[in-house]
Amino acid sequence: MEKKTQLSVILANAPGELSKLCDVLKAEDINILAMSIQNAKDSVKELYNMREKTGRRIALAESYRGILKDSSDYSLIRLLVDKPKEAEKALTKANHLLERDQILVFKLVNQPGMLGKVAKRIGEAHVNIDYIYGSAMEDAEASIFVVHIAETDFDKVKASLKDL
Repeated sequence: MEKKTQLSVILANAPGELSKLCDVLKAEDINILAMSIQNAKDSVKELYNMREKTGRRIALAESYRGILKDSSDYSLIRLLVDKPKEAEKALTKANHLLERDQILVFKLVNQPGMLGKVAKRIGEAHVNIDYIYGSAMEDAEASIFVVHIAETDFDKVKASLKDL
C-alpha cells in the first residue's frame, strides 16, 4: 500500500476530449497508471435513483432534472500518473479544471479474494471506502487498485493491513 496523489479532471463530455487530455500528458512524457471516467449525468442519476429507493430523496424531481441537464455536458476523470506534479502543471496550463486528492494504491496478487481481504480489513478498521477502481490483465501476476478514503483514516488502514 502506498499513499499517492490522484488528479481529478473535469472534461467536456464530447468526442475527442479524452484524446486531448492524453496528448497534454504525452507531451510531458507522463504515463497514466490508472484511470476512472464517470459521466457526471450518470452520477447524478445514480444518486437520484438511490435516494428514491431508500426514501431519502430530499429534493424535488424537477431539481434533479435541472442538475441532470447541466451535468450532461461533463465527465469526471480520475487519474493516477507517474509524475503528478508535472501532470498538474501541464493540465492547468492547458486550462483543465482539476483537483488533487491523496489516495491509497494497492498492488495485490492477482487471485480471487485478494480485494475482498483488503476491503474486509478496511471495514474492520471502521473506515469507509468512498470509491475504488483498478484492474489487472487476466494472466498478470499482480493487480492495482486505487482506493479513496478520508485522509484522516490512512494510518488506521495502514495498521489494519500491515500483515497482508
